[in-house]
Amino acid sequence: MKKRLFGFALLFLILQNFIFCNIETPLKSSENLISGTLDNGLKYYIFKNKKPEKRASLNLVVKAGSLYEEEAQQGLAHFLEHMAFNGTTKYQKNELVKYLQSLGLSFGGDLNAYTSFSETVYKLQVPTSTKDLEIGFDVLKEWSSEVTLNPKDVESEKNIIIEEWRLRQGIAKRVGDLQKKIIYGDSWYSKRFPIGFPETINSASSELLRNYYTQWYQPQNMAVVAVGDFNTEEVKSFIINSFSSLKNKSDVAHKSFDIPLNNKNSVTIFTDPELTTTNLNIMWKEAISPINSELVFKQNLEKILLNSIVNTRFSIFSKDKDSPYIYSSIYNFPLNDKTGIYAISSLIKKEDIESTLTNLIDNLKDISINGISNTELENEKINLLNNLKTLVNNKDSITNNTFMDSIVDYILNNNTFMEPQIEYDLTNNILKTITSEDLKQIAQNLLSSNYDVLITSRENMKNKLPTEEKVETFINSLLNQNTTSLKTQSLNLNLPELKLIPGVTKKISSEKDYLKFQLSNGIEVFYKETDFDKDKIYFKLTKLQGSSSLNYSEYINSVFLPDILSNSGVGDIDYKSLEIYFKGKNFTVEPYIDDYTQGFIISTNKENLNEALKYFRTLIARPKFDNNIIESTLKTNAELIKNRDFSPKSVLKKTYLEVLNNNNPRKITLDLKDLDYVNSKTLEETFQMLFSNFKDYKLTVTGSIDEETLVKDLDYYFANLPIKNNSKTFKDLNVNYPTDNVQKRVIQGIDKKATVILTFPYHGDFSLENRTLYNGFSNLLNILLIENVREKIGGVYSISSSANLEKLNFGENYLQIIFSTDNKRVDEVIKKVKSTIEEIQKGNFPQNKILDIQKNYELNFETALKTNSFWNNFLEKKNLISDYEFYTPMRYNNIVNFDSIVNFSNRALKINNCVEVTLLPEKED
Repeated sequence: MKKRLFGFALLFLILQNFIFCNIETPLKSSENLISGTLDNGLKYYIFKNKKPEKRASLNLVVKAGSLYEEEAQQGLAHFLEHMAFNGTTKYQKNELVKYLQSLGLSFGGDLNAYTSFSETVYKLQVPTSTKDLEIGFDVLKEWSSEVTLNPKDVESEKNIIIEEWRLRQGIAKRVGDLQKKIIYGDSWYSKRFPIGFPETINSASSELLRNYYTQWYQPQNMAVVAVGDFNTEEVKSFIINSFSSLKNKSDVAHKSFDIPLNNKNSVTIFTDPELTTTNLNIMWKEAISPINSELVFKQNLEKILLNSIVNTRFSIFSKDKDSPYIYSSIYNFPLNDKTGIYAISSLIKKEDIESTLTNLIDNLKDISINGISNTELENEKINLLNNLKTLVNNKDSITNNTFMDSIVDYILNNNTFMEPQIEYDLTNNILKTITSEDLKQIAQNLLSSNYDVLITSRENMKNKLPTEEKVETFINSLLNQNTTSLKTQSLNLNLPELKLIPGVTKKISSEKDYLKFQLSNGIEVFYKETDFDKDKIYFKLTKLQGSSSLNYSEYINSVFLPDILSNSGVGDIDYKSLEIYFKGKNFTVEPYIDDYTQGFIISTNKENLNEALKYFRTLIARPKFDNNIIESTLKTNAELIKNRDFSPKSVLKKTYLEVLNNNNPRKITLDLKDLDYVNSKTLEETFQMLFSNFKDYKLTVTGSIDEETLVKDLDYYFANLPIKNNSKTFKDLNVNYPTDNVQKRVIQGIDKKATVILTFPYHGDFSLENRTLYNGFSNLLNILLIENVREKIGGVYSISSSANLEKLNFGENYLQIIFSTDNKRVDEVIKKVKSTIEEIQKGNFPQNKILDIQKNYELNFETALKTNSFWNNFLEKKNLISDYEFYTPMRYNNIVNFDSIVNFSNRALKINNCVEVTLLPEKED
């Protein structure tokens, strides 16, 4: 069962968020955060962190974004961000990107930036050698004061920014822009979206950009942040040496940009031909303050608790077959430093708006009248504390970027920066003071505030939807009621006791990087104890079989089986009790079924290890396929499938899969008629075929579990899994890719862009060396595509390739390239992409690019080697493929060289064997 809870890093950031309140006892930022101000006003922040080892994250924070643009400058804050990568005094044109790539850094990954309303932030990930750190800070300094803004470079960059603007066009943007107008009202925010407009982008000049640059990129308006595995004194000296010479040119006068609170209710109904679902959003704006006092911190915790309680109620109700919505969620977030938003979003079944509104408001009204039960509140407190406890236990594995985001938030929004242990202790103390009345007050405040409602639906439903006036009248009638329709339910929250007869675990061998065990039922176990995360344990039970062994009816059931099984409950715990059962427990047990494998993934901490394994064995012994969950799942999918073809992107995906896979029924999207195959009987039969016989299953275990504990758990929970001799294996699905050029164009939608998917089927056999060369070729191609297609002709904003080459998939391997572009330039861009591939095949590319991908592999390998995910992946493949091994950087460099890449690209990829599927608009409005 996949547990519904906050990711640990996300929870850490949420507790650094905003809330309304008066300021009281101030909170102190971490004493390990070194900060200071240079004589010129530039602020710096330094924080030592261990993960990844020998790596540092460096940020330049400019306290200016699109809000500070004059009328003629709209979009120029973002434009300037682009120009920082297009030439500085020391690095001409794109030499900066090329130079950083020579260090092994990747554009978009290790080297990136973003522009928002109030800030522009430049990001670097660098190794922590003295030389690399010195270069990193020198690059930040160049961005802060030495961007050249060459007129020719400005002109050439316009095409790329227009392509970025074009990439964002679509139904999501149309709905998003409408929602922003509702939220921001007549404030300056609604007039200064960071991307700007084609008109202002095309009219931008070097002079206009320089005016903005000179005014806002001043040391008094900037901060430098460094987080990483380094010597803090050395880093401090680099900052002082790099930035002390910068001069302020004028005073920086920051303006205050307010977002007014609602003074009346509003309802907006929006329809569009490309929408496939009906969605409801209820939004309340509220005054907020930074989290820098205990009182504000307390009220933020209250909101986290309330949101989690309400979302649990929504989730349980959504699983009912008669629920009017597929999902609903309540959440809050800041709009700026003074105003936040509280919202509920719902995906509605059959346009049942009134029933959905009734349930949503009833849940809040119930809390506003009756409060929260002590049991419900204590469960959420325990859940929140346990999540934070796990974060504290694994604090040494928190990566630089997590801390960096919190420090930048502190700089920009004055939210106190705290480390996990301090935050846990503060949370533990404050939670004791939070009562049901506190949460009751939040619900009362929401229901008494003015609201904005946005309903979006398909164009053909326009006449069937209620009017805006009717919706507002209905909501107000609900708000005026003094009772609710909610009923209290009794819940069973305990797993049955297991009475297993232990098996026997025998150690077979001690390999260089792992141990091998043989269980008495024949299951082989590969195990590696790690301390990368101090409190995380990972089991993966896998078998080569998958849905390929099933007939078509069983295959369709296997598509839905993991989700239905996970949501139906376990043992005596029914689907309504399941989410409550998981409160305060940090483990997941997830069944999975792919084409050629199936199994279970178990992730847990030490405290919940036995409960997680007990849950796993109960799930196998007493699988539940609740009819309510089955019916609810089928209704949800029917709702999504029946309207799918209104979406151009969905039609593109559907067409692509049909063309690439020659209409193989196992590889195309499902139809409504497929849902007729799904029923409890066939689900149970399919489960028995895949999960009742554990012959030929393989188990991998990694993480913070010692050998003695592991053997004891293997004996009791795994060595006695049932084994029968009639084991099935995986089989070829006979997927045959086209062997020549195939072109297919989908004409649908009004977006002013084309989306292109190019797929080149792989030619050749599988070997570890070929797999390495294929990925190396893809990495090289990505560098050259950015240079040739983005920078030279301005044909795209984003473009990349991905290579898939595996042994156990019967040759379903290919190279895929996806991009969006101007629909008038499709042929030109495709031609440039293919010519870039041909140039590699001819060897017409700079040989130093090979050194770039070799260095990048080395940096990534060094980081990956210290993660559980690397060893999980390696041991699973090693357990299934006996000769599988990973390549060290030295071995990689011996295999991936200029000649091998050229030779391999000619063998593996045929330029005249390309599946080309393109989405084009019907018209441009």
